[in-house]
Amino acid sequence: MVPLLRNAFFTLGLLFLVQVSFSSDLQAFSIAETKIFRQGSYTLKLEIQVSGRGKLRKNPVQLSSLKVKIKNERASSEVLKVKTIRAYQEPKVYKDIETREYSISPGQWVTKYFRLPKGKKPFLSDQGFIEIVFENFTIQFSPRERKFQGPLK
Repeated sequence: MVPLLRNAFFTLGLLFLVQVSFSSDLQAFSIAETKIFRQGSYTLKLEIQVSGRGKLRKNPVQLSSLKVKIKNERASSEVLKVKTIRAYQEPKVYKDIETREYSISPGQWVTKYFRLPKGKKPFLSDQGFIEIVFENFTIQFSPRERKFQGPLK
């Protein structure tokens, strides 16, 4: 009787673990993409890492962290100025993530990591994207498509 009861508890425990591991609430995503951009006298390398809850293929996904790493290449002759970083939940609805302007000298790497607080985690729809606004142009990144767009004026 005791081995039978032990096997039943083991089976129920195993079923519970399988159910929890496939629960949609616990699913997360993490993506990282890098690209080199040229705009006017600027050449920059941009790396974006986005993490969040949910499935990227399902609508919407919630961002939990964002890492933006920018290198103003030595080929650039001017200081690169980042004005703001935003998460567009939809094409015209956004949440500011960083609004303090910062500068990047030629040859310098700057990394900004944002662990988003619970009440300020943006949800991105299937048309949502991350936008980095520089002084003279803008670059957008779509996490669902894993594609950059820009530089845009």
